[in-house]
Amino acid sequence: MILRIQRLPRAQRTLIFIAFLVGGVLLIVAITVGLILLSFNTGRDQSVALVEGVTAGEFAVLPDDDAYPATVAVGPDGAVYTASYVSGAVWSITPDGSVRELPGTRAAFEAVSGLAVGPDGTLYVIDLDDANPLTLGGEVRRIDPQGSITPFAVPGDERGFLLPDDLALDAQGRVYVSDRGRAEVWRFEADGSGGIAWWTPPEAGSGDDTRPAPTGLSYDSAHDALIITDSNLNTIYRVSITTGEGEQLYRHVGQEYVPGLDGVTTAPDGTIYAAALEQNGLVRLKDGDLEYIAGVFRGLSDVAYFEGKIYAANFDSFSLLVPLVHPRLPFALDVIELPAP
Repeated sequence: MILRIQRLPRAQRTLIFIAFLVGGVLLIVAITVGLILLSFNTGRDQSVALVEGVTAGEFAVLPDDDAYPATVAVGPDGAVYTASYVSGAVWSITPDGSVRELPGTRAAFEAVSGLAVGPDGTLYVIDLDDANPLTLGGEVRRIDPQGSITPFAVPGDERGFLLPDDLALDAQGRVYVSDRGRAEVWRFEADGSGGIAWWTPPEAGSGDDTRPAPTGLSYDSAHDALIITDSNLNTIYRVSITTGEGEQLYRHVGQEYVPGLDGVTTAPDGTIYAAALEQNGLVRLKDGDLEYIAGVFRGLSDVAYFEGKIYAANFDSFSLLVPLVHPRLPFALDVIELPAP
């Protein structure tokens, strides 16, 4: 065959050489892509504890192949809530792990990114306009204890919410909403009125190349403050409810082991726990640094503390961005039990 090719005219030999070269490159690319996809489409990991006295395990399996739980919240009675970023379904889960879908939620919501529960059991829901991560827009709605779903709040200007992400309530029942697109945290009165852009990260407008993106919210009752994570700057702030003044509690420095801070929760004593999405780990803020206390989650995006336990949402969202990557089914929430104080 080689002899035949050598006897061909120069132009034909050149075309054959190019064909072999392109074919070889395509083969290498195909093998590389295949290996990458194989590395992502692996078995289903299970979270593990990383420090002594902590235990980690599965809490509840969700019923749908498109559950994609981006958020988790716990009510005053210990009921755990999560919702689908794709179908809009909202689930209530008993402390023993029994799952029940709230009626009407699948039809009412498009893509749920955040949940919070009021002291009377009212559920506040961030409903995005679409599950496409590139789509902007959304609103806050609420589900009352009787199951009625009604609008709650949107910003009063023309922009509206761009990328609303998380919710929290303070001791007065006011509702706070983080918006990564606007780089703002909004506050609304308990009835949804009086919306204001309550807090903006100090880095906003500073000329820094990295744009702030306030993401996770949690009310810190020990300090009457709001705890805020920034997923772009990888920072944690504590902002006074009374004054609106904030202090930076943590900022990641360097390019190694970037945590990708997402959802956050606070224990009654003020201890802060956060989801480190990029590292698939649960971190505790200790002495100004992050301590990983559990790991090997499947896209850990949100956490919620209740009576010595932290409930964790395995979002597993990478498959939403890369079509050939499959989620590691079944979707589930995990629970991390902390040692007694």
